[in-house]
Amino acid sequence: MESGRELEFSDCRRRPKIRSASTLGQLFPIAATDSLRRVSPRTPDTCRHYQIIEHPAVPSCSLLRSLLNTDGKVSHEICQACCRGFEPSERDLNPVIASLVWSQAQEQLSNPDCPDRARWQELEQRAEANLPVVLPDEDDLPVVQAMNVSQQRPVVSILEVLPLPAQRVGRVTQWAVGVTTAPRRSPTLATCLRSLAAVGWDRPHLFIDGDLEIPAEFGTLPRTVHLPSLGARQSYYLALQELLALHPGADALMLVQDDALWPAHLPVREYLEWALWPDLQRGLVSCWCCSDDTASEAGWHTIARPWKFGAVAFIFPRECAERFVRDPEIQHQCRSGGNAATAGISMLIGNWAWQAGIPISFTTPSLVQHIGEVSAIYETSRAVGIRRASRYLGDEVRA
Repeated sequence: MESGRELEFSDCRRRPKIRSASTLGQLFPIAATDSLRRVSPRTPDTCRHYQIIEHPAVPSCSLLRSLLNTDGKVSHEICQACCRGFEPSERDLNPVIASLVWSQAQEQLSNPDCPDRARWQELEQRAEANLPVVLPDEDDLPVVQAMNVSQQRPVVSILEVLPLPAQRVGRVTQWAVGVTTAPRRSPTLATCLRSLAAVGWDRPHLFIDGDLEIPAEFGTLPRTVHLPSLGARQSYYLALQELLALHPGADALMLVQDDALWPAHLPVREYLEWALWPDLQRGLVSCWCCSDDTASEAGWHTIARPWKFGAVAFIFPRECAERFVRDPEIQHQCRSGGNAATAGISMLIGNWAWQAGIPISFTTPSLVQHIGEVSAIYETSRAVGIRRASRYLGDEVRA
């Protein structure tokens, strides 16, 4: 087994390809630098899967031994990269472990006489499900930009790539901005807040669902904490309701999830104050566009079906936000117990807007990138494939 290799998906059919593991550590720049939880970051010495075998000392991974029935030997580099991600389990592999499992499964399945073929096929499929999907024109190792506002480009730099809507109605005069967050195994909140401040919003209200320690640099931000946690839908609903109450003069209310990355070198707020509201009817605006919704031409577009993929950053006109929080069915779905209250938000908003005849506009390229390595709601959900933006403004307008 080649323990020093990892893979990416090389095309839309999700066929994997191998590349050098010297880049493995770059997959986890956020988890390595954000200390948002009381739990200390893993190290090889504290990882429950880490063991030393032979002499001189060679690291061995008990999880790989269990999955692959091998000695589980790994290099120190691989072990350190794995520790910078979330702690894996047999059911929930992080990308480092998934890469190694996939490599071994491919090696075994290449043998026509492979014993226990069904088990290796199942391992291959499990590994692929936990690996980032990379489209043909993407880099699988995106670099989180330094938050240096002094290097910010002028708004015309955005206009050259993303023209204003052909038709606009009204304008934004006052914002109300909130960031929803919850405990994650791989925290992203600090990166989100730094990038959000860089593009123009440095005082968002934090809506914290659960027991989460906020970094000292953001200690003065206003916050609302729900203990015990309420779940994604109810927390989101209450956040929007509270923004309406706290900011009676706001005509644009934006809720951002904590795994949104904004292009720090671009004045996105200034651009949106030129662009809103698109078309002749004020509707919702998603600053996020997943790979499946990416249009063939750059510009502003309106979704032609109920919105499905992601509530990473939604902007509500005030009248739409008020309609949403007053809707009896929305109140029921967000306040009732069970799976409904903790399920995803994007389809709730998408179905409500579609039934109410409210358009949802979005841009290609996406104004934000989705950086969540793991979901705060679903244990094995990843910001990969359709859950990433295949075209991101921060990539198309370089710093």
